[in-house]
Formats: sequence, structure tokens, C-alpha cells
Amino acid sequence: MRKLARIEKVETIEAIAGADAIEAVKVGGWRVVVRKGEFAVGDHGVYFEIDSLLPEADPRFAAFCARGVRDMLRDDSTTVRGHVLRTVKLRGVVSQGLLMPVAALGLSALPLGTDVAAQLGIVKFEPPLPANGSGDQVGPFPTHIASKTDAERVQNLGDVFATLHAHPAGWVATEKVDGTSLTVARNEDGTASVASRNWLIAEGANLYWDAARPLLDQLTPGMAVQAEIFGEGVQGNPLKVRGRRVAVFNLVRNREAIPRAQWPAWALALAVPELNVTLPASVADAVAQADGITSAIAPGQLAEGIVWQARDGAALPQLDGRHQFKVISNRWLLKHG
Repeated sequence: MRKLARIEKVETIEAIAGADAIEAVKVGGWRVVVRKGEFAVGDHGVYFEIDSLLPEADPRFAAFCARGVRDMLRDDSTTVRGHVLRTVKLRGVVSQGLLMPVAALGLSALPLGTDVAAQLGIVKFEPPLPANGSGDQVGPFPTHIASKTDAERVQNLGDVFATLHAHPAGWVATEKVDGTSLTVARNEDGTASVASRNWLIAEGANLYWDAARPLLDQLTPGMAVQAEIFGEGVQGNPLKVRGRRVAVFNLVRNREAIPRAQWPAWALALAVPELNVTLPASVADAVAQADGITSAIAPGQLAEGIVWQARDGAALPQLDGRHQFKVISNRWLLKHG
């Protein structure tokens, strides 16, 4: 489970060339720019991941909200407004997220790793559904069919990353495609469910159902397919492709992933491309490997990153029961994220 705001320890501090007021600290797998002298090695702080929405209603985040705020529809259909943390570059150093002293937030001393997101009102920012015929939201994501499509970022794996090399089935790298998430399921009673990343979508002439109908014809009861809709009118179309396409990244039966080697021909024909790379030795190497890679779908364009999948589709405890994790390109984040 992703902890958007948690207690972390400052592992290293790095000077930034030409900077008198700021320096870079390392917490977990992330590098963050902070005010010089604000932290010492070994200090604890609250680390907020990129994509965190800092609520405007909380005065502790007023300085950040003054830089800009966005609205987001929550799962309970209420709206929250706040500042969204993004990847930025300061004095040539990539900074991801925010680190604040525990005392500045009025928190007492807490063990490393403690999740304080709920306590601070922090939620993950989800961009609105595409405006062009995205359909009506009629319920939350149907988790009884499949897990939400939100793989863990490699920077959060820490020591767990080294254990992944021992997985006997090995790993396959696939392109991370920037679009809007689609889950299509054939329920046990033969009815269909179609969902975005967070919502069940009402049947109709809309983005999700238009993409889902050809996939539904291939599914038997208890099966689901998860894919990315990308192209014109979706997320700004960063790959600059014509029309709209679907890229399949998961095939599920009874909530268990079907290994890619067992996918039928129709799924393989629509699958996200495999990449000819091997699993790196460390988290830092994995981030460097993904940084600036180009797309196999649209050569010459930046790819969003790499998704690593266990070849056998096994639900791994190190990955919170998932079979995959992702590495997002920092160059892509600086341009699009």
C-alpha cells in the first residue's frame, strides 16, 4: 500500500553547486531539495510523495497552496482542493516530493515508516476523466473483479528490491504508457463491468465503453482485462499518435493475473510492448535505466517509463500481493508530470 506521507530518515545530504540557500537530501529512494541546514543526517521528517495533494484548508500547507491549487473529485463524490506535488528541477537537481520537519507539522515522535497521510488529510491526486465523452461515474472501482491499476514505484521498494532478483520465474520489462486506465470484466453472471482507474462507468457512447466493447467479446465469465487508452484527446497525447488505441497490460481470471506467456493471441496483439532490458542491480540503477527511454510504440517520443512484471504473474508479498512495479522516467515527469 502506497504511503503518500510517512516518517522517513535523512540518509545523506548533498551540496548543490552554486546554491547558498538549498541542498539535497536523500530519503528512501527519493532525492528532495530542502532549505540548507533544515535537516541533519539521521533526522526524521515527514516525506510527502509526488502526486500528493496538500489540502488548501490546512494552514500548515498555505505556503505551498499559494503556488497553485487544483480540484479533485474524491471516491465519496466530494471535492478537495489543494497543491499537487510534482517532480521539479532546482539548480539542475531533480527534486521529488516534499520533506518537512515533524515538529513543524505538530506531530509527536513516531517510528520510521509510520503512515501519517490520513492524519494530515493527504490524498493522491487523480486527474479528472477525459472530457470527451468519458461517461458517468456510477460507483467505485469494482475491486471484487480486479485490483486497481496502481503499481508501486521502485523508489519505495528499498531493501525489498534486492529480493526480487531471486524470483525464480524472472521478470519481463514492458513500456509504461501514459493514458487513462481501463478495466473491462465479464462477471460470473455474464454481465459486463467497465471502469476507469477509480470509478465504475455507466454503459453508453463514451470513451471507456467504446474501447471496452471489442474486449468484452473475448472475455469469459470471471475474466478481466486491464489496459491503457491512449492517443488523441487523452492526457494530451504525449506519444503524438493518431486516433485512439488500447494497450493491454494485465489479463486476470478470478482476480489472479494470467502470465503473459499464456495470453491468447488477441491479448498479445494489443499488449504493451516488451523491452529488451534486464532487471537492474539497484533502485538507483533502475531509475537511471528508465530515465529518458524512448517509446517502442512511438519511436522518437519519450516513454513514460518501465513496468516490470513477474513472468509467472505471481502475487508477491514484497509487492503487497501484486506481480508488478513501475519505474517512471524523470525526464518524462519533468516534461509531462
